[in-house]
Amino acid sequence: MTDDPFAILTAARTGPAQPQRPHLMGLIVLVLVLMIVAVLLLNPGGGDVALGPTPSASQLPPARIYAVSYRFGVFSPTNLRIQVGDTVRFHNDSNSPVRVVADPSGGRTTPEFDSIGKVEPGGYFSYTFATAGVFPYHDEQDGTKAGVIIVRE
Repeated sequence: MTDDPFAILTAARTGPAQPQRPHLMGLIVLVLVLMIVAVLLLNPGGGDVALGPTPSASQLPPARIYAVSYRFGVFSPTNLRIQVGDTVRFHNDSNSPVRVVADPSGGRTTPEFDSIGKVEPGGYFSYTFATAGVFPYHDEQDGTKAGVIIVRE
């Protein structure tokens, strides 16, 4: 035996050859492919993965109800993005009544929506948006207390 460390390391590497397992690599690839397919097919949320054509209007998700709270003289959220057919419920969480009125826009002389009277503390007013557009609104008694609903198709 020699005292040369390089010779000792080289001799240790030239031992019996490990058996080749080519079928193991194929099995690993197969398992990975099956996991990817399972995630794509079984993901309930769907994420951002598109597996087919864009859905038609009859296949769109059901309309949603969104809440806008009026508290301490502020509408929250101030800006809200929704889809056509969705409903916004304006809830008065303050101690004083409020009248929610849309700003007339697009050449209209009447507002798109109006609570037609004051929403008392603890009460609410709901409106379902049938058309796309930008709908600014305010408290009729104080125009600085305002917000915007953005409706997309």
